Amino acid sequence: MKHILFLVSLLLSLQAEAQYGINTVQSLKMVPEQKYDLSNLEDIPHVFVFYATSCPLSQKYTLTIANLNAKYANKVKFVGVFPGVEETSEQFEHFKKKYQITYPLIEDNKMVLVGSLQATVTPEAFLLDRSGKIVYHGAIDDWVVKLGKTKQVATVNYLENAIEDLLNNTKILSSYIKPIGCYIER
Repeated sequence: MKHILFLVSLLLSLQAEAQYGINTVQSLKMVPEQKYDLSNLEDIPHVFVFYATSCPLSQKYTLTIANLNAKYANKVKFVGVFPGVEETSEQFEHFKKKYQITYPLIEDNKMVLVGSLQATVTPEAFLLDRSGKIVYHGAIDDWVVKLGKTKQVATVNYLENAIEDLLNNTKILSSYIKPIGCYIER
């Protein structure tokens, strides 16, 4: 039930902060400096992928996510999220350019999305349906066996399988696969 109410609680918390004059844009600022409008979550399924510029796994998964973004263009909206305040806007911009990321990237300085989605590592993916319900979260695929150890190639594409199931209105076989990555410090 907690995941079903994600969108409502997130929007209500942002509205409450906005009513009291707290600048919520700072925690949801896009790279480069623009606002990401969370009200469009109901228009199309969304995938939020948490990244850290210094995390080798985040860097290596940018191509996988870029390919998924291209494959599901106009069907699923991909958004990269940088949690915390340890990294700078310049680092985010460099990451975006270096890995040729074309989907939106946002800064989650106040850990609003980290807390709402309960993200734990980078990279970690969250697939939300049109109602804002989390239908899958966790590992992107099975390429990473443990920190520092990977397979030659991924053999199970968890995120892609979940997207296909969602778009085809079939039961998502796994709603959670434990992600392996760099821990998000709170």
